[in-house]
Amino acid sequence: MSRKPIARRRAIASMATGVCAVTFAPPVPAQAQELPDHLSPRPFDGDALTGSLHTVTIVTPDVSGLSKLYVDGLGMTMSAPLPIDDGARAVLRALWGMPEDLAFDVRTLTRPGAPTATHIRVIATEHVTPPIRQSWSRQEAGPYGMGFPNTDVEAWDKLVIGLGFTRSTEEIERFPLKASDGSAYEVQEATFNGPEYLRAIAISRGGGMAQVGDVDPATGRGGPAYATQVLTAEGMDPMIAFLTNVLDFEVRSDRMWTLYEVPFRFATVHARGATTGHIALAAYEAKDLEPGTGNTPAPPNRGMAMWSFETRDIDEVAMRAKTHGAAIKAGPLRVDSPDLGPVTAMTVIAPNGFLIEVFQPA
Repeated sequence: MSRKPIARRRAIASMATGVCAVTFAPPVPAQAQELPDHLSPRPFDGDALTGSLHTVTIVTPDVSGLSKLYVDGLGMTMSAPLPIDDGARAVLRALWGMPEDLAFDVRTLTRPGAPTATHIRVIATEHVTPPIRQSWSRQEAGPYGMGFPNTDVEAWDKLVIGLGFTRSTEEIERFPLKASDGSAYEVQEATFNGPEYLRAIAISRGGGMAQVGDVDPATGRGGPAYATQVLTAEGMDPMIAFLTNVLDFEVRSDRMWTLYEVPFRFATVHARGATTGHIALAAYEAKDLEPGTGNTPAPPNRGMAMWSFETRDIDEVAMRAKTHGAAIKAGPLRVDSPDLGPVTAMTVIAPNGFLIEVFQPA
């Protein structure tokens, strides 16, 4: 049985907790968005073809570094290496593009107190592989980070900074936002620089708005609730088309984000009926992008290398991929996945080279 239904999930609204002394960035003018709340699903009848973001895969040789942030800092639970038999390992190598001469194990990071939170799959490699990213800059194209909803950004910030991680900004950021109905609310963000040049964004929404994902009521912390990629301006529309045409997602917000010195186009793309586990896409003009590694954002390269989505009909996803010209890397193949269980899975290459895994439980 899947850990969460594909359609019509609802985020759990959070309760405010106490605050500690902290400095904030100065407020900036409110920015409007398309819907009263971009988490609100559009009207939809039927069952979604694919669910929200189920698993984010990080490839790394540094499990201890990952554990320090995601377990000690962000409160997730890491498993021991999961058993993989020889047959399953061969199928996984084909699906994920892992070379025969590269040994690896698989672990998971989960948040038991927040059942709809996205999972993290850790592919721990025996040897160092080429990096996907070379900086934490939001203006470097490629997989960027994940968002972690919570009810007390200040307290979480203090904990993570105390572990030796740095914040991307001098102060916690505050974003006054205004919905299309005129109501105002504030978003607070503390963005941490993590291993493999990935950022972890502690995010809280005020004004009575639901958090962006499931929050553990015992800790006030949740996530991951979304994952982010940075694209070129010309790469934004092809990526949105891929997500909507192949995975049957919907765009709920698409606007120019002008709250930073360098503006960018920002879109959120969601599974139909879902209120968490969305994809956030940021696109910069070529003149504003910073140099990257040039390495393909997929395994076995190091960093955020793959996203996984559950489907109710993998044959339809395969048909959609072929119809819309998306390259299928492998599958559909039957495999006893170490973290997903018995599934039929396939991998598809997104327009920017990023690897997408789609699976249907057996």
